[in-house]
Amino acid sequence: MEKIKFGTDGWRGIIAKDFTVSNVKRVARATADWAQQQNKDATIIIGYDCRFGGSLFSAAAINVLCGQGIKVYYDKHFVSTPMISLGAKHYGCELGIILTASHNPPSYNGYKLKSKHGGPLIQQYITEVENLIPDVYETEDLSPEEWEAKGFAGVCGPGDFVF
Repeated sequence: MEKIKFGTDGWRGIIAKDFTVSNVKRVARATADWAQQQNKDATIIIGYDCRFGGSLFSAAAINVLCGQGIKVYYDKHFVSTPMISLGAKHYGCELGIILTASHNPPSYNGYKLKSKHGGPLIQQYITEVENLIPDVYETEDLSPEEWEAKGFAGVCGPGDFVF
């Protein structure tokens, strides 16, 4: 399996070539492991932008995170990067995850980590997450709604944030 490396403010790849559901699951597993090393009761907020496959990649990451026992806040619709930054701070999450490739061409998607204070995660921590990425990771797939019914996920949205 190819080593996944984060660049400036996240990991990006071409959709269906490098940026696949399987690779998102691998990165989500490392993210879960790292977050739980920081805080055994870690929570994470996740969102995606309007790029192709955003909801699919988000559901894959939610599945992995909840499967590792992490409570996840998510929006059922696309959101902006600043909303995830604000949400991480507002909900007291260990991390925020935004699935976006920012300024890259539409054939790309990306996975960015936001710190609990809302800014980008520092390089030292990103390297720690990278070092935890497994070569392969498969898990039973449940929908975000199924995780919500089990108490591991909660829907949030712009109206939930205090401005």
